[in-house]
Amino acid sequence: MIVKPAQRSAPSEFKIVPAKPEDIDTVIGILDEAASWIIEQKLPSVWKPGGFSRETFLEQISRSEVHIGLADGKPAGTITLQWSDPVFWGEQQPDSGYVHKLAVRPAYARQKIGLKMLKWAEDASRNAGKGFLKLNCLAADRKIRDYYEQAGFLYKGDVVGPRAVASLYEKAL
Repeated sequence: MIVKPAQRSAPSEFKIVPAKPEDIDTVIGILDEAASWIIEQKLPSVWKPGGFSRETFLEQISRSEVHIGLADGKPAGTITLQWSDPVFWGEQQPDSGYVHKLAVRPAYARQKIGLKMLKWAEDASRNAGKGFLKLNCLAADRKIRDYYEQAGFLYKGDVVGPRAVASLYEKAL
């Protein structure tokens, strides 16, 4: 007899809140969990557990760029939303929001948490007067690229980033 694992139910409440300095361990913990899962799945990645800079995240938190997704009040994911990205996109018109470090705790996989966070970033960017939401991901990771394409993002090309070749994606708002 084959027993399938119980289907996880989606949270009854999901909201996104700005991260505060005291949330730094939660944010980095979510990213470390996601990085460990990626490694376990043998997917290509530049993310490594313990490889996320507290200093960088504290700076981004102070600029209100880092957010936490709460599923029924519990931290389930994180997303960083910025208004420029010269590293991957170069100098651009100020017409876009840029997503970075989107991660969902493995315990919340397959509950559409990532899509909810992307939708939030679309709404936040639109409300800030932006016309596009942009992101980059590892070009070698076909699984994550498919995920973004299924979420409505269009491939805009590849660039050589600081640690690997990145694929650029854009969605009109």
